[in-house]
Amino acid sequence: MDTASSAPTTQPIRPRTATITAVVVDDRPLVRAGLATILEHGNDISVVAANPLVDLVASVRAIQPSVVVVGIPTDDVDPFRPIAAANAISDQLYVLALTDRADGIDLREAVIAGVDSFLLTSSSATELRDAAIATSRGERIVSPEIAMELAGSWRTDPRRGRQPALTPRESEVLELIAEGMTNQQVGTALGLSARTIKTHVQNLLTKLNAPDRTGAVAQAFRTGLLR
Repeated sequence: MDTASSAPTTQPIRPRTATITAVVVDDRPLVRAGLATILEHGNDISVVAANPLVDLVASVRAIQPSVVVVGIPTDDVDPFRPIAAANAISDQLYVLALTDRADGIDLREAVIAGVDSFLLTSSSATELRDAAIATSRGERIVSPEIAMELAGSWRTDPRRGRQPALTPRESEVLELIAEGMTNQQVGTALGLSARTIKTHVQNLLTKLNAPDRTGAVAQAFRTGLLR
């Protein structure tokens, strides 16, 4: 990832006039300072805080950002617990995770925790900014290498082809996302909050062993849950 020089900071950064507000979270001071500098290289994103992972929940509660950009060190034994906790307090939290590498298990855990997009740290500055903007709009961005890793984990998963047991509500949510509805639209259709729908979607991803909504729908057709 190409970076611009910047003085390290772990304190809140003064918001600008950008419409997209971002929180950068990484336990490595130089990395989070670099990420903040890259994201603010333009007029689209305003980084309002750059803090360690332990401060993620407090930052989300205080700021309610458009997107959270999280650096995932490969030696972190449980990086996804704070992400799951942050998702529990926000109806519409969008998370972009950056990692050096990740195996299929790590990626599934990340999706369950509420990570929406994945990039490798070898991505360019432009790719990072574009992914942050897209993620803030509810789109899912995944580096090709990570997508290939996920595909490989599906091929070797012995559970593939089995039909998982879904609750009636999960089946309703699955049918609606198969029609292309967003979480907000599904919630409106079922009379539930977006956060509740997000929880149902995360449960579906786990049960269907899928990395995202598209994969869940594809797996549902393969196993006969959708026809």
